[in-house]
Amino acid sequence: MSEEFLKDVKILLVSGKGDTARLREIIDFIKQKHPVYMSDYKYVQSLISVESQENKTETKPPEGVKVDNPVELLRIRLAEGKITIDEFRELKKAITEI
Repeated sequence: MSEEFLKDVKILLVSGKGDTARLREIIDFIKQKHPVYMSDYKYVQSLISVESQENKTETKPPEGVKVDNPVELLRIRLAEGKITIDEFRELKKAITEI
């Protein structure tokens, strides 16, 4: 599976888009070197296309800050009070174990 796909899944997970359990399961499949189901691949692609059509995200980085790291997006959500410190730690662990 491509690094770009994994990055997309992580960003969706930390941004709160989609089904958290399903996205974590996809990450676990990738960690275990199992192939991702086509339905999961299409699910992730549909979430990405919906978000790009909206042309906005729920959590926006500060002006002039480019976020290409899921952990940075997670930190922004924590700073904005959209997630708790426990959720931050849990999500950070899930996305950095690979």
